[in-house]
Amino acid sequence: MRNSKSTASEAQRQRILDALRVGPKTSYDLRRIGCYQTPTRILELRRMGYAIRTEFVTLYDRDGYMHPRCARYHLAGEQP
Repeated sequence: MRNSKSTASEAQRQRILDALRVGPKTSYDLRRIGCYQTPTRILELRRMGYAIRTEFVTLYDRDGYMHPRCARYHLAGEQP
């Protein structure tokens, strides 16, 4: 059984993929599911063959703080 709370790199990559398959996610969204090294995990996924597009957006967190240039990731294609 996979530990859904694991902070291992492999577990984080899988959580990111599962989330991106549902739709675009910001780095803030991914932090909320336990992925704090998002840029590193995204780079690893790209090197594994996943096409992930990044755009920069301004968002407000649940406490009302503005975060300019927050990364939003889109899964553009799965590995072959």
